[in-house]
Amino acid sequence: MTGKADPVGPFRFLEFDSQLFRIRVATLPRGPIDAAGLDRALDWCAEQRIDCLYFLVEGDDAATLRLARERGFQFVDVRMTLERELAPAIAAPAAAAPGIVRLAEERDIPLLRDLAARSHVQSRFFVDERFDRRACAELYATWIEKSCRGYADAVWVVELEGRPDGYLTCHLRAGGLGEIGLVGVAERAQGRGFGRALVARGLDWLRGEECARASVVTQGANVPAQRLYQAAGFHTASVQVWHHLWFRSGSERRS
Repeated sequence: MTGKADPVGPFRFLEFDSQLFRIRVATLPRGPIDAAGLDRALDWCAEQRIDCLYFLVEGDDAATLRLARERGFQFVDVRMTLERELAPAIAAPAAAAPGIVRLAEERDIPLLRDLAARSHVQSRFFVDERFDRRACAELYATWIEKSCRGYADAVWVVELEGRPDGYLTCHLRAGGLGEIGLVGVAERAQGRGFGRALVARGLDWLRGEECARASVVTQGANVPAQRLYQAAGFHTASVQVWHHLWFRSGSERRS
């Protein structure tokens, strides 16, 4: 279900994305928008010399989805949000020995950066081929580093043979909500139950922080991740569709 939104909305310039990708990036407010409101947003983008505009639309909002298509937006990703209650506790599956699930440490950051740079190739940034591949990888490397340095409330890693080969970040939100953020497991450690162990440990930690509910976001094309969360008791709460609109070709964009 979608509610009524202001037809103008706050069109926002995204400084981090712009610096990372070396283009000018902005985003539209989430939710429905009428044709006049969207046209005002596009005029604002022209005035601000925006190169790429993000637009997230509810999956059941047929009118806004049609409007985005008519204005030339490119579909890039399905965003799935899954949720579960945190009581009663679920039984935590045992990780295959010799894996150890523990909190991340400063010494882990270089290896976690390298792992994150290789672990999120199904994201909308990699799907949209106009984004520089190295910058896409750096986005997730920076994300996990910032998470370890305080952006996340907790970062759990699975250690295998003395090195971190998986991670899961946790965030505490208002209203008793806990969020699972980035999740990744190295290729050499997959198929050994480490993803399940990380999710179970993250949920236990959120429960200990008195969260009543937990949520996690993944891509519609990432079926293994969906199965991982469903096995941990999550159910689909919402489906949204990411769009990008490019205003200049690669040759016209500023370096």
